[in-house]
Amino acid sequence: MTATFRDLGVDAALCDALEAKGITHPFPIQAMTLPMALAGNDLIGQARTGTGKTLAFGLPLLQRIDTSARRTQALIVVPTRELCVQVHEDLTIGSVLGIRSIAVYGGTPYEEQTAALESGVHVVVGTPGRLIDHLNRGTLDLSDVRALILDEADEMLDMGFLPDVERLIEACPVDRHTMLFSATMPTAIVRMARRYMVSP
Repeated sequence: MTATFRDLGVDAALCDALEAKGITHPFPIQAMTLPMALAGNDLIGQARTGTGKTLAFGLPLLQRIDTSARRTQALIVVPTRELCVQVHEDLTIGSVLGIRSIAVYGGTPYEEQTAALESGVHVVVGTPGRLIDHLNRGTLDLSDVRALILDEADEMLDMGFLPDVERLIEACPVDRHTMLFSATMPTAIVRMARRYMVSP
């Protein structure tokens, strides 16, 4: 019998929320990464879109949030608006734990995003350009980030976002939990992982 999310040590309330959506058994990438990620290890996952990686990084990330602190504690950097919306949607299950999250991407007004960021969201999912804008404006504070996720890192490299991504990484505390997911592993991504991750 294959393991369930409960067997892997995922929070019971999150398991209930997943089961309500008909999700009980983890995909291979989830089964491989969850034990290591829940233990707080930095990790690199090589996975294409649609393989279930959002929950592979999302569930450990949601379990690290201290809901009593109204500050940004997790940052997920993604290359496109579509992925930003999708990842944010997948992580709304965190609401069962009282976790507030926001999707931050370009082509939409700043006011709503700024208001949400200033009111205190726990999880920020965003595209590099808009995240840098908020960082420059002082509306995004990454000094309390405990978990940093770089999703589809190779896409971000292809789109020329690497300098922005590195700037975002450097705005986060050094003692954070970092996970990187990429369909391919070009040299620049491997180099970035070596530089910013602890024995992934």
